[in-house]
Amino acid sequence: MIFAFLALLLLHNVLAVPFLVRKKKLWAYAVVTLALLGGFVTYVLLTHAGRGPEMRPPMPPEGAFPPPVPGGPPHGPGGPGGPAGRGPMRPEWFEMILGVLLLAANVGLIYWIQARRSTARIRELEAELQQRNEQPAPAGPETMQFRSEGRDVRVEAAQIRYIEGMSEYVKIWQDGTAAPLIVLERLKNLEEMLPTGQFLRVHRSYIVNLSRIREAGRDGVTLDDGTTIPIGDSYRDIFRKAFSPDKIK
Repeated sequence: MIFAFLALLLLHNVLAVPFLVRKKKLWAYAVVTLALLGGFVTYVLLTHAGRGPEMRPPMPPEGAFPPPVPGGPPHGPGGPGGPAGRGPMRPEWFEMILGVLLLAANVGLIYWIQARRSTARIRELEAELQQRNEQPAPAGPETMQFRSEGRDVRVEAAQIRYIEGMSEYVKIWQDGTAAPLIVLERLKNLEEMLPTGQFLRVHRSYIVNLSRIREAGRDGVTLDDGTTIPIGDSYRDIFRKAFSPDKIK
């Protein structure tokens, strides 16, 4: 039965946890978790289905005990099935309860790890924002140079509306261009190149120009050209501190 417990935990971490950690789908995580628990309970019941009433003691042979005296204590063995009590818990119930407890402990551990990661990320972003605020603002429009499609392109920071990260490359959306400038660079590296205090990362895939924000809500911002950019859970508090509070709903 120890292999059944290990298989339950392994399948839960492989099938259910990605819906919670990477895809942020709590409903799918709950459905898969309940399905695994149901499969485990079914397996335990089927395993013990053919064993019969193993907890019930054999009946004593006829005549082993004298007839009971009226008003006196009953005869017969104590323990399981006897007059002294109902006996110990059946093994299948014990295994099912233990499986539920193990799965609950695994769920609690996952939520604890997620909470620690979110707290650490928030502290990291707060320290980064404080460091940026302590540095002097740029004196004027800055120009950056990127390598895109085999050519060098110069971009003024003030013309950038927002930047979208796509794994190994980024899309830089600028004024006056219908298509973005594609640069082979990670979003985190590009974030360090941008002028301090002018741009802010609001999502793991987006950096916005703060001067281009027309409207801000809890879950996203709207730029002056109507583009809507989502705000990640880990970046919401940082955004509220960096952006003017009177513009936030």
